[in-house]
Amino acid sequence: MTTITDIAKAAGVSIATVSRILNYDATLAVTPETRQRVLKTAEKLAYKPRRRKRVATQTTVALIQWRSEQEELNDLYYLQIQYAIEARAASIGYHVQNLHLEQLNAESVANVQGIIALGKYDAGEVAEIKALGLPIVFVDQNMLAFDCDSVTGDYAGPIAQIIGHFQKVGIDDIGFLGGLETSRSGREQFQDVRTATFDRVTKAAGIDHAEFRLIGEFTPDSGYRLMRQAIEKLGERLPHAFIIANDTMAVGALRALNEADISVPQRVSVISFNDVAVAKFTTPPLSTVHAATDQMGQTAVELLQARLNDAKRVPRQVNFKSELIMRASSL
Repeated sequence: MTTITDIAKAAGVSIATVSRILNYDATLAVTPETRQRVLKTAEKLAYKPRRRKRVATQTTVALIQWRSEQEELNDLYYLQIQYAIEARAASIGYHVQNLHLEQLNAESVANVQGIIALGKYDAGEVAEIKALGLPIVFVDQNMLAFDCDSVTGDYAGPIAQIIGHFQKVGIDDIGFLGGLETSRSGREQFQDVRTATFDRVTKAAGIDHAEFRLIGEFTPDSGYRLMRQAIEKLGERLPHAFIIANDTMAVGALRALNEADISVPQRVSVISFNDVAVAKFTTPPLSTVHAATDQMGQTAVELLQARLNDAKRVPRQVNFKSELIMRASSL
């Protein structure tokens, strides 16, 4: 298992600096470049690609990012998938050209044979990408309606599993911290399956409380603000468990709970999503849903390879099961 010492050595900074960066300590005075290097190093060391024989080809793939680099560092889920895509592509001799959505045009993909689009896109953006006339695979959004191959991870099943787990240990007051996502253009807001499933399952179980459900952004600062809001408004009625939509939000929420001297998991249990590298280094370490980012990235490359070999094959959507990993932040 990767340690903070390993990360510090690889990133060329102190152990204390690594610890504070992984916990998104806003009071730490470091450059954005240092923060970026530490977070990317942590993910890189945690990612262990399967060794595969490399094959030389002349294929270049454009990997399209929908988020800015700073946004990506606030939600490392997509960085995990990116590493898996790059590793699988390299193993079959594909060259990966990284582009942000704003950079995408006929000139930027002049030497590209296929596209992997990572993130969420509205209908107008999909049309713009398809207009380039290249094979496309989307990752993290079901695109069968647009006649495109896609790869996704299951978030609905784990929400129901977590709620069932909490009820089994005697917790019926369950809170939720979630986020909103919009397309890069701002034309479309996407419904988050974690939020929708939480609403549906708690309502069916008769344990839904509107005041326990808070929605913000998928960032550590938002997690901190939302948990502070819950603590201040709910007081003694603060739920005994929270499901938090991603690990970096949970880092902020843990900080708010710590500042309020609320013990985790004795008073509040916390389970989050994605199992990024920081989840192992929080205090206490986060219980979290492990998304199959390795398999998602590999499969995206394999779907594109199949599409390049057979342009007329029926589009398919591959959905990967996620796994609940229990650590010390929850009962």
